[in-house]
Amino acid sequence: MKSLSPIFAALLALSAGLAFADAQAGERRVVRTNGQGGGSATQLERHAGQRGSLQRGRVMVADGQGNASAARGASLQGSDDGSRQSERSLSATGSQGSSLQSNGNLTYSAESGLSQNRSTSLTNAATGNSVQASTSYSRDGGLTRSVACLDASGASIACPSR
Repeated sequence: MKSLSPIFAALLALSAGLAFADAQAGERRVVRTNGQGGGSATQLERHAGQRGSLQRGRVMVADGQGNASAARGASLQGSDDGSRQSERSLSATGSQGSSLQSNGNLTYSAESGLSQNRSTSLTNAATGNSVQASTSYSRDGGLTRSVACLDASGASIACPSR
């Protein structure tokens, strides 16, 4: 695989599929081959009840040469008191083995307002170096962000400039 763009296209399809899923519950699975020994697999799930809903999805894309990328995500929403919560995660591996992991959540309640947390890790397979980033927001604490760059042994190193 030359890039991760197929995985992001698949995530777009995943999001669209969740938007049109059955109102109460349902599951959809789609497997496609690309004629070159590779293909993609997608699984979408939706469950809804009186107090909220849950949507989950997974997608995997392979090129037939042993390279694959995968992503998965989930979202939980709603409750009787008007609060909302959403959780998302992403996992991807590039053709050279470099990886991306990202997890986050977003919540809203009348008492505390909006709050958000996200942590992301990028690892370069060739060097073992990684970037660890986190972002959070709350009504009381405002926006905070931290970034740390580490070498393969876990020691701090200077982050590359943009």
